[in-house]
Amino acid sequence: MSCITVWGCRIGEGRPKIILPIVEQTESAVLEQGRAFAGLKVDCVEFRADWFESWRDSAALSRCLIGLRQVLGDKLLLVTLRTQAEGGEADASLEEYTAFCRRVWESGCADLLDIEFLPAGDALSGLIAEAHAHGVKVVCSSHDFAQTPSREEMVSRLCAMQAAGADLPKLAVMPQSRRDVLALLEATAEMADLHPETPVITMSMGALGGVSRICGESMGSAMTFACAGKASAPGQIELDVLAPILDRLALS
Repeated sequence: MSCITVWGCRIGEGRPKIILPIVEQTESAVLEQGRAFAGLKVDCVEFRADWFESWRDSAALSRCLIGLRQVLGDKLLLVTLRTQAEGGEADASLEEYTAFCRRVWESGCADLLDIEFLPAGDALSGLIAEAHAHGVKVVCSSHDFAQTPSREEMVSRLCAMQAAGADLPKLAVMPQSRRDVLALLEATAEMADLHPETPVITMSMGALGGVSRICGESMGSAMTFACAGKASAPGQIELDVLAPILDRLALS
Protein backbone atom coordinates (compact mmCIF):
# COMPACT_ATOMS: atom_id res chain seq x y z
CA MET A 1 0.00 0.00 0.00
CA SER A 2 1.32 3.43 -0.91
CA CYS A 3 1.51 6.36 1.47
CA ILE A 4 0.69 10.07 1.36
CA THR A 5 2.05 12.58 3.86
CA VAL A 6 -0.11 15.42 5.15
CA TRP A 7 1.62 17.70 7.66
CA GLY A 8 3.81 14.86 8.88
CA CYS A 9 0.99 12.33 9.12
CA ARG A 10 1.90 9.36 6.90
CA ILE A 11 -1.44 7.98 5.74
CA GLY A 12 -1.05 4.44 4.46
CA GLU A 13 1.88 3.59 6.72
CA GLY A 14 1.50 1.72 10.00
CA ARG A 15 -1.80 1.36 11.77
CA PRO A 16 -4.90 3.00 10.26
CA LYS A 17 -5.14 6.69 11.08
CA ILE A 18 -8.20 7.49 13.22
CA ILE A 19 -10.80 10.06 12.13
CA LEU A 20 -13.37 11.51 14.54
CA PRO A 21 -16.46 13.19 13.02
CA ILE A 22 -18.10 16.38 14.28
CA VAL A 23 -21.86 16.28 13.68
CA GLU A 24 -23.19 19.48 15.24
CA GLN A 25 -25.61 22.14 13.99
CA THR A 26 -24.26 25.40 15.40
CA GLU A 27 -20.89 27.12 15.25
CA SER A 28 -20.54 27.14 19.03
CA ALA A 29 -21.26 23.40 19.25
CA VAL A 30 -18.87 22.62 16.39
CA LEU A 31 -16.03 24.56 18.03
CA GLU A 32 -16.77 23.08 21.46
CA GLN A 33 -16.51 19.59 19.97
CA GLY A 34 -13.32 20.58 18.13
CA ARG A 35 -11.72 21.73 21.38
CA ALA A 36 -12.64 18.44 23.03
CA PHE A 37 -11.28 16.37 20.13
CA ALA A 38 -8.02 18.37 20.04
CA GLY A 39 -7.02 16.75 23.32
CA LEU A 40 -7.70 13.18 22.19
CA LYS A 41 -5.31 10.69 20.63
CA VAL A 42 -6.65 10.91 17.07
CA ASP A 43 -5.04 11.80 13.77
CA CYS A 44 -7.84 13.65 11.98
CA VAL A 45 -11.12 15.41 12.74
CA GLU A 46 -13.91 15.44 10.16
CA PHE A 47 -16.21 18.46 10.05
CA ARG A 48 -19.48 17.11 8.70
CA ALA A 49 -20.67 20.41 7.30
CA ASP A 50 -23.98 18.94 6.11
CA TRP A 51 -25.05 18.94 9.77
CA PHE A 52 -23.99 22.59 10.15
CA GLU A 53 -27.11 24.71 9.84
CA SER A 54 -25.27 27.58 8.08
CA TRP A 55 -23.23 25.67 5.47
CA ARG A 56 -24.79 27.75 2.67
CA ASP A 57 -23.73 31.02 4.37
CA SER A 58 -20.22 31.81 3.10
CA ALA A 59 -19.33 34.09 6.01
CA ALA A 60 -20.60 31.68 8.66
CA LEU A 61 -18.86 28.73 7.01
CA SER A 62 -15.55 30.60 6.76
CA ARG A 63 -15.78 31.72 10.38
CA CYS A 64 -16.45 28.17 11.52
CA LEU A 65 -13.58 26.75 9.46
CA ILE A 66 -11.14 29.35 10.79
CA GLY A 67 -12.27 28.63 14.34
CA LEU A 68 -11.86 24.88 13.86
CA ARG A 69 -8.41 25.30 12.39
CA GLN A 70 -7.38 27.31 15.45
CA VAL A 71 -8.77 24.93 18.09
CA LEU A 72 -7.60 21.68 16.45
CA GLY A 73 -3.92 22.53 16.59
CA ASP A 74 -1.90 19.87 14.78
CA LYS A 75 -4.86 17.56 14.10
CA LEU A 76 -5.66 17.12 10.42
CA LEU A 77 -8.97 18.67 9.33
CA LEU A 78 -11.16 16.81 6.84
CA VAL A 79 -14.18 18.78 5.58
CA THR A 80 -17.21 16.91 4.23
CA LEU A 81 -20.57 18.01 2.85
CA ARG A 82 -22.39 14.69 2.69
CA THR A 83 -25.33 14.94 0.31
CA GLN A 84 -28.63 13.14 0.72
CA ALA A 85 -27.78 11.01 -2.31
CA GLU A 86 -24.82 9.64 -0.32
CA GLY A 87 -26.63 9.22 3.00
CA GLY A 88 -26.02 12.71 4.41
CA GLU A 89 -28.12 15.71 5.39
CA ALA A 90 -27.40 18.21 2.60
CA ASP A 91 -30.00 18.74 -0.09
CA ALA A 92 -27.50 20.39 -2.42
CA SER A 93 -27.56 20.94 -6.17
CA LEU A 94 -24.33 20.34 -8.08
CA GLU A 95 -23.86 24.12 -8.29
CA GLU A 96 -24.24 24.49 -4.50
CA TYR A 97 -21.95 21.54 -3.90
CA THR A 98 -19.26 22.93 -6.19
CA ALA A 99 -19.52 26.38 -4.58
CA PHE A 100 -19.13 24.78 -1.14
CA CYS A 101 -15.98 22.93 -2.20
CA ARG A 102 -14.46 26.13 -3.54
CA ARG A 103 -15.22 28.01 -0.31
CA VAL A 104 -13.47 25.27 1.66
CA TRP A 105 -10.22 25.19 -0.29
CA GLU A 106 -10.12 28.96 -0.65
CA SER A 107 -10.37 29.27 3.15
CA GLY A 108 -6.94 27.67 3.51
CA CYS A 109 -8.17 25.81 6.60
CA ALA A 110 -8.76 22.27 5.34
CA ASP A 111 -6.06 19.64 4.96
CA LEU A 112 -8.43 17.18 3.30
CA LEU A 113 -11.68 17.66 1.40
CA ASP A 114 -14.24 14.93 0.74
CA ILE A 115 -15.56 15.04 -2.84
CA GLU A 116 -18.34 12.59 -3.67
CA PHE A 117 -17.63 10.30 -6.60
CA LEU A 118 -21.05 9.77 -8.18
CA PRO A 119 -22.80 13.10 -7.39
CA ALA A 120 -19.86 15.10 -8.78
CA GLY A 121 -20.20 13.34 -12.15
CA ASP A 122 -18.26 14.92 -14.99
CA ALA A 123 -17.09 17.72 -12.69
CA LEU A 124 -15.07 15.32 -10.51
CA SER A 125 -11.64 15.55 -12.16
CA GLY A 126 -11.85 19.35 -12.38
CA LEU A 127 -12.82 19.69 -8.71
CA ILE A 128 -9.95 17.44 -7.64
CA ALA A 129 -7.50 19.43 -9.75
CA GLU A 130 -8.71 22.71 -8.24
CA ALA A 131 -8.38 21.32 -4.71
CA HIS A 132 -4.83 20.22 -5.46
CA ALA A 133 -4.01 23.66 -6.85
CA HIS A 134 -4.95 25.07 -3.43
CA GLY A 135 -2.83 22.50 -1.58
CA VAL A 136 -5.76 20.37 -0.38
CA LYS A 137 -5.71 16.57 -0.55
CA VAL A 138 -8.90 14.85 -1.75
CA VAL A 139 -10.83 11.98 -0.20
CA CYS A 140 -13.07 10.82 -3.06
CA SER A 141 -15.99 8.93 -1.54
CA SER A 142 -18.77 6.58 -2.52
CA HIS A 143 -21.44 5.21 -0.16
CA ASP A 144 -24.06 2.48 -0.49
CA PHE A 145 -26.34 2.27 2.53
CA ALA A 146 -28.54 -0.44 0.97
CA GLN A 147 -26.15 -3.16 -0.13
CA THR A 148 -22.62 -4.29 -0.93
CA PRO A 149 -21.76 -4.25 -4.65
CA SER A 150 -19.72 -7.07 -6.14
CA ARG A 151 -15.99 -7.17 -5.46
CA GLU A 152 -15.40 -6.32 -9.10
CA GLU A 153 -17.63 -3.26 -8.93
CA MET A 154 -16.01 -2.03 -5.74
CA VAL A 155 -12.51 -2.36 -7.21
CA SER A 156 -13.65 -0.68 -10.43
CA ARG A 157 -15.11 2.25 -8.51
CA LEU A 158 -11.98 2.74 -6.40
CA CYS A 159 -9.77 2.56 -9.50
CA ALA A 160 -11.95 5.17 -11.22
CA MET A 161 -11.40 7.48 -8.25
CA GLN A 162 -7.65 6.97 -8.60
CA ALA A 163 -7.86 7.75 -12.31
CA ALA A 164 -9.71 10.99 -11.52
CA GLY A 165 -6.80 12.09 -9.33
CA ALA A 166 -8.07 11.29 -5.84
CA ASP A 167 -5.46 11.06 -3.10
CA LEU A 168 -7.59 8.77 -0.93
CA PRO A 169 -10.40 6.82 -2.62
CA LYS A 170 -13.03 5.91 -0.02
CA LEU A 171 -15.78 3.29 -0.18
CA ALA A 172 -18.43 2.57 2.47
CA VAL A 173 -21.01 -0.18 1.89
CA MET A 174 -23.75 -1.93 3.85
CA PRO A 175 -23.46 -5.70 4.30
CA GLN A 176 -26.44 -8.02 4.18
CA SER A 177 -24.40 -11.13 4.98
CA ARG A 178 -20.97 -12.30 6.14
CA ARG A 179 -20.03 -12.83 2.52
CA ASP A 180 -20.62 -9.13 1.87
CA VAL A 181 -18.09 -8.22 4.56
CA LEU A 182 -15.59 -10.64 3.02
CA ALA A 183 -16.21 -9.11 -0.43
CA LEU A 184 -15.36 -5.64 0.92
CA LEU A 185 -12.18 -6.94 2.55
CA GLU A 186 -11.20 -8.79 -0.64
CA ALA A 187 -11.69 -5.59 -2.67
CA THR A 188 -9.58 -3.68 -0.15
CA ALA A 189 -6.76 -6.23 -0.30
CA GLU A 190 -6.90 -6.25 -4.11
CA MET A 191 -6.50 -2.48 -4.20
CA ALA A 192 -3.51 -2.62 -1.85
CA ASP A 193 -1.85 -5.47 -3.74
CA LEU A 194 -2.68 -4.73 -7.38
CA HIS A 195 -3.56 -1.01 -7.49
CA PRO A 196 -1.25 0.58 -4.91
CA GLU A 197 -1.04 3.98 -6.63
CA THR A 198 -2.88 5.51 -3.65
CA PRO A 199 -3.90 4.43 -0.17
CA VAL A 200 -7.63 3.66 0.14
CA ILE A 201 -10.21 3.96 2.89
CA THR A 202 -12.87 1.24 3.04
CA MET A 203 -15.48 0.07 5.49
CA SER A 204 -18.38 -2.30 5.79
CA MET A 205 -20.99 -0.47 7.86
CA GLY A 206 -23.26 -1.57 10.68
CA ALA A 207 -22.53 -4.05 13.45
CA LEU A 208 -21.91 -6.86 10.97
CA GLY A 209 -19.14 -4.91 9.26
CA GLY A 210 -17.38 -3.85 12.47
CA VAL A 211 -14.37 -6.05 11.79
CA SER A 212 -13.56 -3.96 8.70
CA ARG A 213 -12.97 -0.94 10.94
CA ILE A 214 -10.18 -2.60 12.90
CA CYS A 215 -8.22 -4.69 10.37
CA GLY A 216 -7.09 -1.94 8.01
CA GLU A 217 -3.38 -2.38 8.58
CA SER A 218 -3.46 -6.04 7.52
CA MET A 219 -6.11 -5.73 4.79
CA GLY A 220 -5.15 -2.37 3.26
CA SER A 221 -7.44 0.40 4.54
CA ALA A 222 -5.41 3.46 5.53
CA MET A 223 -7.89 5.29 7.78
CA THR A 224 -10.83 4.37 9.99
CA PHE A 225 -13.66 6.35 11.57
CA ALA A 226 -14.31 6.20 15.30
CA CYS A 227 -16.77 8.16 17.43
CA ALA A 228 -16.59 9.99 20.72
CA GLY A 229 -20.25 10.63 21.39
CA LYS A 230 -22.30 11.11 18.23
CA ALA A 231 -21.54 8.76 15.33
CA SER A 232 -21.79 9.88 11.70
CA ALA A 233 -22.44 6.41 10.22
CA PRO A 234 -23.73 3.02 11.43
CA GLY A 235 -21.19 0.80 13.12
CA GLN A 236 -18.58 3.36 14.15
CA ILE A 237 -16.71 2.14 17.23
CA GLU A 238 -16.09 4.33 20.29
CA LEU A 239 -12.58 5.78 20.28
CA ASP A 240 -11.67 4.41 23.71
CA VAL A 241 -12.50 0.92 22.43
CA LEU A 242 -11.02 1.19 18.93
CA ALA A 243 -7.64 2.79 19.69
CA PRO A 244 -6.37 0.03 22.05
CA ILE A 245 -7.44 -2.64 19.55
CA LEU A 246 -5.51 -0.94 16.75
CA ASP A 247 -2.48 -0.63 19.02
CA ARG A 248 -2.68 -4.33 19.91
CA LEU A 249 -3.04 -5.40 16.27
CA ALA A 250 -0.24 -3.15 14.98
CA LEU A 251 2.09 -5.05 12.65
CA SER A 252 5.11 -2.81 13.14
